[in-house]
Amino acid sequence: MTNRTIALCFTEPESAEALARTGAALARRHDAHLLGLYALPDPFVHLPATIYFSGEVVTQIRTRQGDSARQIETAFLRAAESEGVTPEWRCLEARLVTVGERLCESARAADLVLVARPEHEGAGRPQEDLIRNLGRPVLMIPPDYAPAALGASAVIGWSTTREATRAAHDALLLLDERAEVVLLSVDKSPGPDEEDYPANDMAAMFSRHGMNATVTHRVPGDRRIAEVIEREAFETGASFIATGAFGHSKAYDFVLGTVTRDLMRHAKRPVLFSK
Repeated sequence: MTNRTIALCFTEPESAEALARTGAALARRHDAHLLGLYALPDPFVHLPATIYFSGEVVTQIRTRQGDSARQIETAFLRAAESEGVTPEWRCLEARLVTVGERLCESARAADLVLVARPEHEGAGRPQEDLIRNLGRPVLMIPPDYAPAALGASAVIGWSTTREATRAAHDALLLLDERAEVVLLSVDKSPGPDEEDYPANDMAAMFSRHGMNATVTHRVPGDRRIAEVIEREAFETGASFIATGAFGHSKAYDFVLGTVTRDLMRHAKRPVLFSK
């Protein structure tokens, strides 16, 4: 599989440089079109009706937004120039929808979408909107990430679900032909009389693509599933993690939390989310 369009969805200036450098390096490696997207939030959307903004306050907000947009655009264009790729920049206005919804509109034609990991507690709404609603694989980049070759190896969180199946196939967008792939099931191992057919079938699929795939089982014990996935990625030296995202309802996710949110907040290497 080949990336021909890579979209970078910027959410804040602090993470713009790392995201831009990573995206530009990927675009050069895949000979892909590089699209940079940033949406200006509408200060009037989703606020209580009792809040009043004077004209002066609105002007100040718009000025700060414009400054952020120019800062992000500069980082994006500088990274594209350093990698020798042709960039396309779009600064959008969210207007009467959320930032995530506006970014989704322009990113749906991309083969791969990159976002930065939320850096502040309580942030991450645009990233979550993209993962849930975009319909494309979303690669989340941790803060201060130095661009590296992502195709050499991966840990793929495996279960017999639609989301995990999507993640396994979407990982082919990044993996090299001779890549090392670990299909990780965080659950009890099959018994002596059981065969893990779905995982073995998926490993065979990777082998047919010229990759070395192994199936691994880990019992979580008292650890969170995201911790087990990250530990496996660290111990195997994986370039990135791929996993299905938000496999439950929003209400379930809100009450109990999810592996997706744990990785969104804490992963120390890129994570490819598929929904």
